[in-house]
Amino acid sequence: MTPIRFAAAGLALSLGLAGSAQAQAPVELTRVDPNANLVEELIVNARLPGPAWWKVSDADTTVYVLGVPAMVPSKTQADESVLRRRLDGANVLIMGQEADVGMVRLIALAMGSRKLFVMDQPMRQALPANLRERLEARLKVMKEKPDAMDDVKPAFAGFLLANSQDGGDISISVGGVTERIRNIARSRDLKQRPRIQNLPDYSLVDAIKALATAPQPLQQLCLDAGLRQAESGEGGVQATARRWAEGQVREVVSADRGFQRCLDSTPSIAKELREGRDDAVAAIAKALQTPGKAVAVIELRSLLAQDGVLDRLRAQGFTVTPPE
Repeated sequence: MTPIRFAAAGLALSLGLAGSAQAQAPVELTRVDPNANLVEELIVNARLPGPAWWKVSDADTTVYVLGVPAMVPSKTQADESVLRRRLDGANVLIMGQEADVGMVRLIALAMGSRKLFVMDQPMRQALPANLRERLEARLKVMKEKPDAMDDVKPAFAGFLLANSQDGGDISISVGGVTERIRNIARSRDLKQRPRIQNLPDYSLVDAIKALATAPQPLQQLCLDAGLRQAESGEGGVQATARRWAEGQVREVVSADRGFQRCLDSTPSIAKELREGRDDAVAAIAKALQTPGKAVAVIELRSLLAQDGVLDRLRAQGFTVTPPE
């Protein structure tokens, strides 16, 4: 997706992956997050050049699985030699669930959806002291007044803060890595190009709107998550992306997820994420019915989670091999 910058309500917005360098206490609430707990023995750093790969195999077929974080900056570059070798001659390329960023709907959300998140009292009055202090500190960095977000619920404020830049612009730049993989699969450089199978996505705009009715503990978690992403800044985004490109799986999954943790903890969104796992497991199992090889690209935490894609395929009797 081409980076687009525009002004909206005097705030800034950018979508990306982030890790936080600050050790803030998490907000507690009942867990619905399907990506909270990972399978430790599957978390292995890569030895081959580029990002880490896992293998799912039976007697006559191997599916090479590339794990990609939920959102990676579009300009992220990684060694493509292993990817090209595995795509060449593959029966199918399975592209797992992604966030669908509808540009027109996203602009409308940023500019017109405050009414969905309106507060009946100034938002800061309902916050614990530490969250209020962090919010006001971040607004100061953004050159905004302390009450700039008092009219919206914490979850929407977290969304705006997570995706803000200091100068007040909105920058959207996602999907570049997965689109690059699709382009390589279509390339004439490959002797035998795979069929591309795109699994159903989920709407990011609908996911954000679902937060309008979230209970107060989740509202505060989302504000906390948005602040963590904002506090890490662009350097945190780039560092996590670089570690992924270098196959540093342990470092990537141990980084703070930023606002993605809020989305994963929202019941309606968590349900869609689980459905995306179902689709991925079914697609990989089907690919294993055709002798030869296939390639799958799956969101990293969904791939490695307990009851996640690899965990479930292993339970079905397939051989799962971590990065070599």
